[in-house]
Amino acid sequence: MKFVDKLSEKLLPIVSKINGQRHLLAIRDAFIITMPLVMAASFMVLLNALVFSNATVQKFVDLSFLSDLAVIVNNGTMSILAIVVCYNIGVNLANYYIKSKKIDDPSFNAVHAGVLSLATMFILMPINTTVTLADGATADVAGVFPQALTSSSGLATAMICALLSTELFVHLAKFKKLKIKMPDGVPPAVATSFNSLVPEVLVVLVFGIFVFVLKTATGLNVPDLINLAIQTPLKGFVLSVPGMLFLQFFSDFLWVFGMHGSSILAPIKQAPMLQSIEENMTAFQNHQAIPNIITEPFANAFGLIGGGGCILPLVIAILWVSRRRDERQIAKMGLTTCLFNITEPVMFGLPVVMNPIFMIPCAIIPSINLIIAYFATSVGLIGKTVAAAPWITPPVIQSVIATGGNLMAGVLTVALIVLDVFLFLPFVMASNKAAQMRGDELIG
Repeated sequence: MKFVDKLSEKLLPIVSKINGQRHLLAIRDAFIITMPLVMAASFMVLLNALVFSNATVQKFVDLSFLSDLAVIVNNGTMSILAIVVCYNIGVNLANYYIKSKKIDDPSFNAVHAGVLSLATMFILMPINTTVTLADGATADVAGVFPQALTSSSGLATAMICALLSTELFVHLAKFKKLKIKMPDGVPPAVATSFNSLVPEVLVVLVFGIFVFVLKTATGLNVPDLINLAIQTPLKGFVLSVPGMLFLQFFSDFLWVFGMHGSSILAPIKQAPMLQSIEENMTAFQNHQAIPNIITEPFANAFGLIGGGGCILPLVIAILWVSRRRDERQIAKMGLTTCLFNITEPVMFGLPVVMNPIFMIPCAIIPSINLIIAYFATSVGLIGKTVAAAPWITPPVIQSVIATGGNLMAGVLTVALIVLDVFLFLPFVMASNKAAQMRGDELIG
C-alpha cells in the first residue's frame, strides 16, 4: 500500500496538470461535440448496408433508391468534422482565457476566436485542387475545398490552425492600442466586431503571408507538410498494435488512480481514430475491403467491457464467489450501470481506485482483451468495425453494431466476458482473504 500511495503522490500532480492544460482541454472538449455527428453517420451507413442496399431485402422490396440518404447525411457529418473541431477548439481556448481572467476585456468574444480559427484553416488550404471527374479523368480546379481537408483527414491542420490563431488573437487582443472603441449606444455585436477588428486582421495577414511565401518559395502547401510531419507519424503510432496497447494500458492505469484515462488521452488519439473509422465506414458503404482493424469502436467494444477497466466481469466475479457483504452490495448496485458502461459507482464505491488488489487486473485485462480481439479480427474470425455505437450501448450489442451486424463479434465479446471473470476470480478471492485476515465477518 505504501508503494501505491507513493506512486499516487507523484503521479497525481503530473496528470492533473496535463488534464488541465488549456490546449489539450480545448481539443478534448471539441471532439466530444462531434460524437453525435459520428453516431448519425454510423447509423445511416449501417442502414444503407443492411437495408437499402442489402440483396436479401431487395428480394422483397427494392429500397435501393434510398441509398443516397447515407451520402447526404455523410456530407453533413463526417465530411465536415475538421470544420466543427476547428471552430470549437478556437471557442474553447478563448473561453479558457475568459474564465481564468487572463483576458479581462468584457467586449472580447470567444465566437470571434472560433470564426478566426475557421478562416485560418481555409487560408491554409491549397489554391488549386485535383478532382476526379465523372468519367474518371482528373483535373485541377480553383475555388474548391477538398473534402479530404474538411473531414477527419484534415483534423491535424484544423487543430494546429485553431490553437495558433487563437493564441495569437488573444495575445494581440490584450494590446489596448489595437482596439477601436465605439461610442456608447452602439449595438454590442457591432462594438465587439470593431474591438477585435485589428487583431483579427493581423492574424489573417500573418497566416496569409506565411502560406504565400511557402508556396512561392517551395511550391508546397501547409496541409501536406502537416500531414507528412505530424498526422502520418501520429496515425502510424496510434493505429499500430504497440500504440493501441500502450494507450489502452495507460488509460486504464490512470483510471485505477482515479483519473479519467480516456478523457486525458483523447487529444492524442481522437484524430487518428476518427480518420480510421471514417475510412472503414466509406469502404463498407461502397462494398470495398475494410482497411483498418484498430478504431475507437474496436477499442470500446472489446477493451471497455462494462467501462474502463472492464468492470462488468469484475462485478460478475464478485457476485459469484465473494463472501464480503460490502463488495456484494456495491456489485449489486453497480451491475445495472456497468451494463451501460458506467463504471464510476464500482470504480469509486468498491473501490477499485487505489485498491492494491483490484488495480492490477483492471489495468491489464482490457489490453489482454484487445490482443485477443485483434488476432480474431486479423484472421477473419470476426468482422472489422464499421460504425460507432453510442458509448452507453451494452457490451455484446455494442460489438455487433460496431462490426455492422457481425454476430461472431458478439460471440467473441461473450467469450471475453467469461475469460475476464475467471481472470478476476483470484483477485476477488484475495480480497476476501485480506478481509478475513483483518477479522472482518464474511457471509455464507
